[in-house]
Parts: sequence; C-alpha cells; structure tokens
Amino acid sequence: MKNKINFKTLSGFLFLLFFFVSCNEYEKLMSPALKVKLADKNSNPVFDGEVEPPIPNRSENDKTVLGIDSNKNGIRDDIDIWINRTGIDYNERMAMRQYARAKQFWLKVCSENLVADVMKAENDMLNSGTCLNALSDYHHGKWGYLGKKVDLATLNINIRSCDDFYNKHSTVVSIINGSNPHLNCKFRIETLEEVIKSYRKAWESIK
Repeated sequence: MKNKINFKTLSGFLFLLFFFVSCNEYEKLMSPALKVKLADKNSNPVFDGEVEPPIPNRSENDKTVLGIDSNKNGIRDDIDIWINRTGIDYNERMAMRQYARAKQFWLKVCSENLVADVMKAENDMLNSGTCLNALSDYHHGKWGYLGKKVDLATLNINIRSCDDFYNKHSTVVSIINGSNPHLNCKFRIETLEEVIKSYRKAWESIK
C-alpha cells in the first residue's frame, strides 16, 4: 500500500530531526560564550585557579565520545569555556565543573564498557547534580536548570548517548546527602551560610 508508513524510514527521519534539534540547541548554548572568549584580549585567562583552554576545533572535538580535554582537568574544552564564561559566581562555576566532570566520567564508563565503574559513575552524577542544584537553583528560579544545560552541552552528538548501556547495567545505590545538599559539593563553598539560606528559600518557592 502506498499509504503504508515504512517504520525504518520514519525512525531514520525522527533520528535526523532529533540530531538537528540537538545540534541547534548546542549552538545556541555555546555561541555567546565562544564569542566572549574570542573577544578576550588575554591569551591565557585564568578562572578560579585554572588556565582556560583554547577553543577546540569542532570537527576534531566531535570525532570521539570524550572529545578534547587539552588541560586534562576532566572537562571537555568547549564545556570548560562555556562554564567559565556563563557561571554567575565562583560557587556556581565550581558546581558546574563538578557536575561536568561527573558527566564526562559517566560517558567514559559507557564508551569504554567499564561495567565495574557503573555504580561510581551514577553516584557521582547524583551527588554532583544535588550540589549543582543547591548552588544554582536560587539564581535561576528553576529546579535542575543548569544540570539540564550541562547535559545538553555534553551529549551534543549521537555517539555520546549512553541510555542503553546504563539501562542494562544500572546499579544505583543512592548515597547523597539530601537534607544538607551542599555537603555533596567537593569544594569549599564561599559565603556558605548565605548560600544555605538562599537555596532553602528558593526551593520552597519552586515547590
């Protein structure tokens, strides 16, 4: 029948549509940060004690699952630059970095089939996500706002999808500190008392 839908054709179309939308969202997210980076006359800018990496070649960065991490800090260079240029303050940038490192490790475990590290990868994601929410939600007024942005930036191409791997091997045993979420952060938080008041007040309004 002429009107009969070919499932493979439809699936292929939906995949291409999803890929196009994902790439477009990645571009919208990254472009402002990269423009600021290009306009910076400081050739070796330092953010929170780390020298910022150069802008990576897009095609080279997307050839592999893990991409380019020239300064070996556990964060892909494009995401590193985006965090530096968009994070509101020290606490937010540090929390974004912690989450980005956890997401990069999550990808590494998947891409290299490191089944023994699945629990660590998933718990790192939970801990880092809780830290990021505590230190950023009150800035943005939305639950989990920045975590979704980091995910979008990290999983910008199809080879960086790990859903099947983790659906098969997931062994999550939650060890997050839910009552004091800032304790999931692996760095010293500036103005801690004010941060605690801010996120607790914000979460009440978000609920």
